[in-house]
Amino acid sequence: MTNLITFHLDDSKNLRGGERQVLYLAEELKKLGVENYIVSRKNSPLYFKSKEKTIKTLTLPYLFEWDIISAAMLAYKIKSINKSKKKVIIHSHTGHTSSLAFLASFFIKTKIIVHRRVDFKIKTSFLSRIKYTKADYIISISEAIKKILIEYGIDKNKIIVIPSSFRLEKKELKKIVFKDKKIIIGSLIALVPHKDPLNLIRAAKIVIESNNNCFFVVGGEGPLKDESAKLIKDLGITDNFQLTGYVEDNASFLNSLDIFILPSREEGLGSVLIEAMNFGLPLVGTDAGGIPEIIENGYNGFVVPKEDPQKLAEAILMLIKDKELREKFGKNSFERSKNFTSEIMAKRTLEVYERAIKNFKFN
Repeated sequence: MTNLITFHLDDSKNLRGGERQVLYLAEELKKLGVENYIVSRKNSPLYFKSKEKTIKTLTLPYLFEWDIISAAMLAYKIKSINKSKKKVIIHSHTGHTSSLAFLASFFIKTKIIVHRRVDFKIKTSFLSRIKYTKADYIISISEAIKKILIEYGIDKNKIIVIPSSFRLEKKELKKIVFKDKKIIIGSLIALVPHKDPLNLIRAAKIVIESNNNCFFVVGGEGPLKDESAKLIKDLGITDNFQLTGYVEDNASFLNSLDIFILPSREEGLGSVLIEAMNFGLPLVGTDAGGIPEIIENGYNGFVVPKEDPQKLAEAILMLIKDKELREKFGKNSFERSKNFTSEIMAKRTLEVYERAIKNFKFN
């Protein structure tokens, strides 16, 4: 066992890509002998998933971003748990919990690690700036995010790039039959503006008009669900396009596809691309954020301009028409996925923790 104890803060009310990464990290750190807790909202999907995977859990109310009450509660719980006086790491995994981690440091001696998963521009207010500048290290999941942080004024020596990962569950994989004898083109995205599902729907219209031997399926929920469904109907492609809603079993979904698409206009990295690579899928993604760090254009897929359904459709059509190219890209995807395992992510994260606590007196 290591002489440190880690608390992963995540205030999300959903279970999406970022929360899955927190679970992967906690599971792998546990294997490496690190005592760690996931600190979530009570009865959130992350809370129940943590319990299911026998990861130690704590809960906080997470009332608002600069929630001094939750910060004090966290410090009290850490002191109650840490009887053996291990060195404490508070690892924030969302923007709001970065603020809470900073506040908690007034009540307890700790090192703060902030995880940055999105490529949104950071607010320029004093409070937004302080939660990043006061962190001991910032883990960025892509070079694209690191660039944004440096432009914001963060010391580049405090920013460590550790890409997201995949973790294949040990269970029998199913294959979902969406449409017989058609090429299945799919995406797993939240139906929110920055993921741009409407871009994919418009591209699908162009593809279907050129080649009807395909079927599009998008898994995910979000505020754009009704607008997406309406656009599919208005474009007359309901026979070739399905919105499945939330997908519990990502593995079986991905195992049922022939081509994977990520149509985002903003994207920190696109961790779902890593999962898709592990299933040997050829990829098409936009040039948003860190996507080009996963898709090597012409090697395991195509990178196209964001918010350009015509270019997206052209790339998809190239793969539909060329089975050998699909197989080549798919094989290359699988090989490339070996660089993004959860074991690698956890070992590199532990190195950051050890660097942070070195020569720091906690007592």
